Amino acid sequence: MSRAPLHVHPVGLDLAWNDPEANLAQIDRALSAGLKGAARPEEHLFLFPELTLTGFVTKDPPAYRLGEGPVARLAALAAKHRTAVAAGFPEAGDGKPLNALALFGPDGKLHARYHKLHLFTWGKNPEAATYRAGDTGVVASYRGWKIGFAICFDVRFPPLFHEYAKAGIDLLLISSCWIDGPHKTYQYKTITSAHAILAQAYVAAVNRAGKDPFFEYDGAEYVFSPFGEAREGPLDPAELENARKLVVRPSDLPSYQVK
Repeated sequence: MSRAPLHVHPVGLDLAWNDPEANLAQIDRALSAGLKGAARPEEHLFLFPELTLTGFVTKDPPAYRLGEGPVARLAALAAKHRTAVAAGFPEAGDGKPLNALALFGPDGKLHARYHKLHLFTWGKNPEAATYRAGDTGVVASYRGWKIGFAICFDVRFPPLFHEYAKAGIDLLLISSCWIDGPHKTYQYKTITSAHAILAQAYVAAVNRAGKDPFFEYDGAEYVFSPFGEAREGPLDPAELENARKLVVRPSDLPSYQVK
């Protein structure tokens, strides 16, 4: 299947704390601004920060279900603007909620849903204490592009991205609430660009902006080419294939031992 035109827009919103309605309004405005003058909104995909509907709420987080309440209204915004939206929310599960990242198409229908595998273990109210981890990576097809998903702390665990590379993904969507601090901006940019190089795929990564009651954030918005370079404009299938002229995957070993 050929890859249709696709523009990816990371949007580092300053999320309202535990206020889905305020954040839905922000998403609506961001889509209107980002699509201004766009002749074909279906060619665009907007990536929003981790837990977009609530911010990084880890003490008594709410839990929402697909097709209901704020998540239904999120899907409706994708349909309203006739564009693709990747955004996060705490999803109701068995007991603890899951940290979910969902991709909705221009028709408002769900294309994919990923649950964060690696829960953050630091802070007064650690995410790992109040959320349940997912159990698998996810690869979805959108406009002929194979897309993988990751959330924030996941980026520190290379085996997930190694598996995405073996699955032949073309684009990684990384949604984050990557907290501020010494070296943190450099680390996030370096790690996400490295994943583009190692997976030989495009990477779109976004961090929230502003601050919540506990942390500050830098609002980073990145799109990296398969060569690890910053990119603007539509993704280029030719650049993807050019990067893959260096055939890496046959050199994989079944496992790597260290003595």
